[in-house]
Amino acid sequence: MLPPKAMECFDILMAAKFLATQDESGKINVVPIVTMKPYDDETLIFGNLMMRKSLKNLQEDSGVSACVITSNLKCYEVKGEFRGFEKTGKYFDIISNIPLIRYTAYGSVRSVGIIDVGDVCAPLKNPILGLISGMITTPSSRRKKLKKGKMHPGIVEKFERLTAAKVIATGENGYPRVIPALVLRATNSNTLTFSCGSSPNLSLLREGDYVASSVLTMDAISYQVKGTFEGFKKSRSGKIGQIHVEEVYSASPPRPGDIIT
Repeated sequence: MLPPKAMECFDILMAAKFLATQDESGKINVVPIVTMKPYDDETLIFGNLMMRKSLKNLQEDSGVSACVITSNLKCYEVKGEFRGFEKTGKYFDIISNIPLIRYTAYGSVRSVGIIDVGDVCAPLKNPILGLISGMITTPSSRRKKLKKGKMHPGIVEKFERLTAAKVIATGENGYPRVIPALVLRATNSNTLTFSCGSSPNLSLLREGDYVASSVLTMDAISYQVKGTFEGFKKSRSGKIGQIHVEEVYSASPPRPGDIIT
């Protein structure tokens, strides 16, 4: 059941919201879903708008995880079951009347997805302290000349933005999990690093896990990267995790879902 504060966060139109899905083999996908809203304390709904891989995954596996991150770093993660899509009715009317949908240049919503809410957690206990810890602990590519790799400089720059919302998705006990990563940086064109101090639930990751990460900027630019979690290493200021990037996708208009490298 969604607590009232979680409902408030999911109901903020401009909050960053992400949906993690998985295919029948357990391979994870995570993308921003700006239309996600609570219908009641047991139901989340979202517009089927410019979704590709997520749609295929939902046909293969109904287990999902959703995450919301507000501008003041309030955050909730929801595990649930995808119930299906509807093309008419009460859920459809609510999403279709969101101004973002009514006046978008990329077409109207095709249908509305319904998620039955299961477990709910608030993964960021002290977000400001976590943000500071992550900035101190995590190395940055800034001021380095980047060699050619999977992530071009424009994507690297998006991950460097402290104001951008970032998440890492993995699998746990048969379900996808989407975990906020307050500080997630590209140390080079093929590597993302993060500090567990910025989000304790990142310690759930296991070396060798296939993971997906998504970044969403305040100007609505988003990318998804996928790769292998290479484990944690200790530094003087904390524990650092590292992801080897293998695939990069656009996750925002005009070509959401297109592979870049």
